[in-house]
Amino acid sequence: MSEDATATRLGLYGTTYMAPGWRVAPAILAETSEDRYVEGDQYDWATFNVRLANELTENFEMQYEGSYQWMDISPKGFGGNNAVEGDYTKLTIAPTFKPEVGGFWKRPELRVFASWSDWDEELNDYSANDAFGSTGFTASEWAFGVQSEVWF
Repeated sequence: MSEDATATRLGLYGTTYMAPGWRVAPAILAETSEDRYVEGDQYDWATFNVRLANELTENFEMQYEGSYQWMDISPKGFGGNNAVEGDYTKLTIAPTFKPEVGGFWKRPELRVFASWSDWDEELNDYSANDAFGSTGFTASEWAFGVQSEVWF
């Protein structure tokens, strides 16, 4: 970070029950920053996210998540990166196992997930030095995995 870097970030999020056995956890995050790495660079983004959870049994729930992010990034050549503007979208479905359901903060949990992501092609031009800019790397991708969370 440069000594002249300035940034403002907003974060609004929460969690509540919508109905018996149904929780919602919405989030809005945004940031604008200037002179982060070099004079005149600018990084702006905003994210909207919502996670729904349906508690089906004492130890199992289905989680559904949707995210949208807008980015306008102007690195002014820092790291060899290019200015881009575009959108990113992700949808996830995740069967989730836990010792006891009963709220967003109840852990541990084990999630098996499938996520579909899509983004504007222009975002691929941000960097030629990583996978996002490589030949054959395209939007509209699926990711599958297992995630574990334990909080202390």
